Amino acid sequence: MHFLLFSNVNKDPHQEVTGRLEEIIRSRGHRFTKLMEGDEPQEEVIDAKLMDGLDCVIVLGGDGTMLRASHAIGDSTVPMIGLNLGTTGFLTEVESSAMEEMVDRLISGDYFIEDRMQLFGRIRRYDREWKEDHFTALNDVVVIREGMLRLIALKVYVNDMFFDTYEADGVIISTPTGSTGYNLSAGGPIVSPKTSLMVLTPISPHSLSKKSVVFGAGDRIRIALEEKRKTQTNEAIVSFDGYMNYEISVGDEVEVAAAPAPLRLIRFEDRSFYQVLSRKLSQS
Repeated sequence: MHFLLFSNVNKDPHQEVTGRLEEIIRSRGHRFTKLMEGDEPQEEVIDAKLMDGLDCVIVLGGDGTMLRASHAIGDSTVPMIGLNLGTTGFLTEVESSAMEEMVDRLISGDYFIEDRMQLFGRIRRYDREWKEDHFTALNDVVVIREGMLRLIALKVYVNDMFFDTYEADGVIISTPTGSTGYNLSAGGPIVSPKTSLMVLTPISPHSLSKKSVVFGAGDRIRIALEEKRKTQTNEAIVSFDGYMNYEISVGDEVEVAAAPAPLRLIRFEDRSFYQVLSRKLSQS
């Protein structure tokens, strides 16, 4: 097998854990390619030729590193597993003390794949064509105000039909995986990651009647930044997984839908999401 080791240099500064993992893989007669990365955004995805030759991505870090790795592999179908170097996470699968067993089970094929829905997003600039670049998000797409403490107006369309206008600090469009992140902090519902749907949650809405709404995975959500005052210019930021951030102006639009391909996570045990959730919430 050929493994990609995607290691967070800040979580393993002396490469002690990464080095031990390299030795384990080498002792089994298999190959690896190593990529050390920090907490800063990595703009480019990993070369497609490298991804085509890989059998598995092993991510060394926490849930944040898993998110960055999901961006780095692009739309590749190579499965990913997380080796936890952080606190208790929802995405990581194995503790560093179990590295040897992990490698042996990966080599023998003793695992199953869990698909996680991702979001596809793109930004349309006012009076221009769609940008060629597109973006994916495993957790969420967030449109949030920039600058002064004042509300922005966001007009939301679903499948090209007007749905509602939100005067708020912003809105979150979350996957089931991301429902335990920013969505939860903003008062949105927790959703099982085995489902396929989108949750739209307003951030500090002006109206108390504005609540979270759940949309189907086949729906397409379009958000337009409206003008609230003549002096309004660059008033919002679009964030994909809190990782890639872009300014938008009045008249610009963000379109979000389910991504064509899910992220493929390697699992060893069919752990109950609700047990993990209960443990996580009890620590908060």
